[in-house]
Amino acid sequence: MKKYCCKAILITGTTLFILNPLCAAQAQDVMQELQALKTRQDNLEDENKALKEQVAHLKSNYKVSAIKQPFEPERLSDNSLNLQKKVDNLSVRLKDVEEKGTAFDPAAGQNDIETGYNEGGGGFYVREGDNQLRVLGYVQNNLTISDSALNRSDENGDFFIRRARLDFLANLGENVELLVEIDGGAGTATPGASDFALVEARTNIKLLDDDLQLRAGKFTSQFSTENARSSRSIDTIERYMALNSLFLLPAVDVQFGAMLHGYLGGNNNWWYSAGVYNGNGRANDNLSDDNGDKEVQTKLTYLSDDKNFSASLALDYSTEEQQNLQLSDLGFNSYVSVPVDGERKGIGGDVYFKEGPWSFRSEGMAFQFDGVNEDNVGLYGGFIQPSYFLYGDQNNGLELLWRGDIAHIDADTGNNGDTIFASTAGVNWFINPNTRLQLNGILTHFDGPSAIRGFDGERTIPMLQTELQLKF
Repeated sequence: MKKYCCKAILITGTTLFILNPLCAAQAQDVMQELQALKTRQDNLEDENKALKEQVAHLKSNYKVSAIKQPFEPERLSDNSLNLQKKVDNLSVRLKDVEEKGTAFDPAAGQNDIETGYNEGGGGFYVREGDNQLRVLGYVQNNLTISDSALNRSDENGDFFIRRARLDFLANLGENVELLVEIDGGAGTATPGASDFALVEARTNIKLLDDDLQLRAGKFTSQFSTENARSSRSIDTIERYMALNSLFLLPAVDVQFGAMLHGYLGGNNNWWYSAGVYNGNGRANDNLSDDNGDKEVQTKLTYLSDDKNFSASLALDYSTEEQQNLQLSDLGFNSYVSVPVDGERKGIGGDVYFKEGPWSFRSEGMAFQFDGVNEDNVGLYGGFIQPSYFLYGDQNNGLELLWRGDIAHIDADTGNNGDTIFASTAGVNWFINPNTRLQLNGILTHFDGPSAIRGFDGERTIPMLQTELQLKF
């Protein structure tokens, strides 16, 4: 029986040696000791067998076999008992080796770190329980072809990197999230130079699950839903003209501040936010507050159960230092500007609807500024956009869209015009979940002269924007 036990221990040691390479050296030492002990055990078994034969022979000679005596098992020698003790100790050591090896085995549940990749731009991740770190990124390679009548420094064509962003998204437990986003294609660099910008650095804490959350740091303000959508996900290469005019102030963009937000209702059908910001932030800048007032925003959004319908209403209030409000097209070309100084009050709204391959999206805003001559200055604008997927979806498909866009300044512009219209025909080719090619053919109409552009009357300007985006 001991021989079989010893063989079982030897086989167990061999299995551990094969299956636990991290403990191979330690297991090998134990195996060598077991082999030596097995040899000694075999010798002792042979010795015991010889002793048994001698005892049997003596019993036969003295005729003791007829005497009934109770059975007593043979006693092992002291060496055998010591050997058995060593075998027991080795068994304990082997068990310890097995437990230590299991500690390094993810399948054993002692160390459940997971790594992987989320398709469609979800990034690479490292996950352990409720803690997770994701690394995401995207690059937008652009070519814009403009009419030479715009008198741009690049004349009619420009290759450039619109954005080259890297995101680090960390979830610390179920209630804390940290996002840091940097941009290597920042537009703040001087010609011939390079620049890296901190786009966002925010913390989000769930105070009462999804119902009440706190977001703080530098992050995208929520007044405009079109702006709140990630730049990797918007339907057209640029957003819309009235929003561009606010970006140039800067206003209603990525801001430093704090915001309370959350979902209400059994199916999270309502989302609300209320935030306070410095009010002078921009995606590629880290500007300190330059006035004694703060920007205040609030927003309420309704979402259907299937999230195929949504509608929002937002309010904004701030105070501007004296600066120029510019009316700009989708290429950020300015046509007219007026000075503003003082209070800024705004209201905005948007709607989205999706049914099968069809979708419809629209957003509008109205702002009133104090003018430098105590005359109010108004900025009004928005867009409407129907779209249709010829086949597939955002993972592999072809989408056609049309966008009608308007921006108007209500102010004394002198001899200049005050309204821009834009019509955009767009194609979005989703080559695969990570690659998208966008083509936007744009006709821009300015309704009067423009001293900035050198127009002596109204003008219609064509423009072609292309973008190849890769994301992970």
